[in-house]
Amino acid sequence: MGDYSFRPAPDGPQETKGLLISGTTQGNVGCAILERHTALKRKLLLAAVVYERTEYRVLATHHCKLPKKRFVGSGDIRKLNQIAARQKIKLVVIPAKATRVQWDAARKACHD
Repeated sequence: MGDYSFRPAPDGPQETKGLLISGTTQGNVGCAILERHTALKRKLLLAAVVYERTEYRVLATHHCKLPKKRFVGSGDIRKLNQIAARQKIKLVVIPAKATRVQWDAARKACHD
C-alpha cells in the first residue's frame, strides 16, 4: 500500500508543534483543521498481512465548507487536496490525540 498523505504545499509542507500545514498556505481564503487517524488492519491468510488505512476527520472550518466530514483512503485524500487547491483552503492536520497546545497552535495557524 502507498502512503496516503497530503501533497506538500508549493513551498513544502510546514511542520509546527506536531502539526502539518498543507494546501494553500499563503493567500488562502479559508482554513480547515483536520485530525489524522491511522488504523492498522491485520488479516491472517497464509501469511500475516498488515496494512494501514489513514483517515482525516474535519474538526473545524474557517471561511470554507468541505463536502464531507471524513476523508478515507487515497481517492478521498486526493479529492480533498484538489478542493483545497481550487478553493484556496489551508489544511492544518493535528494528531489523533492532540494536546491543548497543538489545538491552540492549529487555531492560530488558521488565522495567520
